[in-house]
Amino acid sequence: MKSAKSSEARLLEHIEKTFKFPLDRRLLLGPGDDCAVLRHGAGRDLVITTDEIVEGTHYLARFATPEDLARKLTRINLSDLASMGDVKPVSCVVGAGLRKNTPKDFTLRFMKELRAEALRYGISIAGGNLAGARENHFYMTVWGEAGSSKVVTRYGAKPGDLLFNVGPLGLAAAGLEILMNGRGEEKKRFPGLLDAFWRPEPMLKAGALIGRKGLASAMLDNSDGLARSAAIISELSRCRVIVSPGEGVCSKELRAYSSLKKKPWRHYAVNGGEDFGLIFTAPEKRLARIKKILPSASVVGRLEKGFGFEIENFNGKLKSFEHF
Repeated sequence: MKSAKSSEARLLEHIEKTFKFPLDRRLLLGPGDDCAVLRHGAGRDLVITTDEIVEGTHYLARFATPEDLARKLTRINLSDLASMGDVKPVSCVVGAGLRKNTPKDFTLRFMKELRAEALRYGISIAGGNLAGARENHFYMTVWGEAGSSKVVTRYGAKPGDLLFNVGPLGLAAAGLEILMNGRGEEKKRFPGLLDAFWRPEPMLKAGALIGRKGLASAMLDNSDGLARSAAIISELSRCRVIVSPGEGVCSKELRAYSSLKKKPWRHYAVNGGEDFGLIFTAPEKRLARIKKILPSASVVGRLEKGFGFEIENFNGKLKSFEHF
């Protein structure tokens, strides 16, 4: 099953071509990956990323608390650092655009939880910005320091590699569906799916391990869904990606929810975005070593010579997450 290139993908491609600065030797990695990498000093590389949460695009005000937003904003940014390998988060700046009628209590609760998240993940909040807006939105720029091993980019996959996943698949999409429908009974029955949407766990330890041990040929965080991740790897590494998630990657809670909705669980696993796990590739000869070092990693596909990507055992409509 194939998917045409979206308007977002075309715009990102244009951005990557426009913002190239070959004369800046400090810029080791620019637009096109999960993070930028800057040479900060001898043997020290700074890894930088930014992301945001926009009302009406990423959430609706009727089902979002300020604590939910602060937690998710922090974690989706740290997930980008995790996808680069052995990177230690250091600090961040945070900004917001707020409607005039935003309650003071909302902002105070947001800031309190934001501080708690910073302490939880060992980073500082160095500053930020406030502005008025028609719809509330929150953004963060976070940076970390790379370890002695090379950062892992999206570009190194080769034919013969296996496609791996670490972390949840499809849970956040199911959780968002429950929040959108607003059914109290489903919220009580499937709390893990709601947590997957609001409290994604950045895979910092797994990412660092993958980077230090040199396990991956390419890696990215699973923010836009398995199908979109496969498309990105295919395009950047010029390989054909065959996606084939097995039964073992489906959680019991997602299986129960899918059964209730009479939808195949792969509908959520393949199309669903915002899981914020890690998708990486590695030569098949490393399979035993990967399973020993990182037992939670699952094979969800393979790479071949060619172009594009294909989803096996999936008959539904293919639609990955888009930001607009």
